Amino acid sequence: MSAAGKRYAQALMASLGTAGPEKALADLDAFALWLSEVPALGIALENPGIPAEVKTKLVDDLGTAAAFDAVSIRFVHLAVANRRLRQWNELVAAFRRLCDEKRGVVRARIRTARPLSEVAKRDLAARLEKVLGGTVELEPVVSPALLGGVELRLGSTVYDGTVSGALRALHQDLLKG
Repeated sequence: MSAAGKRYAQALMASLGTAGPEKALADLDAFALWLSEVPALGIALENPGIPAEVKTKLVDDLGTAAAFDAVSIRFVHLAVANRRLRQWNELVAAFRRLCDEKRGVVRARIRTARPLSEVAKRDLAARLEKVLGGTVELEPVVSPALLGGVELRLGSTVYDGTVSGALRALHQDLLKG
């Protein structure tokens, strides 16, 4: 998480007061989707030639039409005013991590060669919850290039139990002699 992303996420969390962060997170995700699907929106909001009042009105109108919370609209205004739209996904990811920390949720990405069954996903999540002591949300990723095995990513830590990982380790051991 970048320093800017962390600062913005903390500021947004503090401005929510007693309100839960779920609505704000949904609003930020919706705005991220707009930025990706309508590139002209980001270009217009970043254009220094367009007056700030026009940008403010555009954000207000979009936020109101989409039923954004007032806090979410102010956050978008802040990001536009400080020219942070190019980092929008990073800001949202930082806020999501902060929300997860607050709720005690750990996100885990599991990469396999074939899709996992629902039973296997539930079993793995339950085992991880026992070890980590919190709620685990799994993000399964299918990657046929793995050949077999499982790669588990928890934050920045990777547990490699894949066939290709074992072959790499064997190769390194053989090179060392």
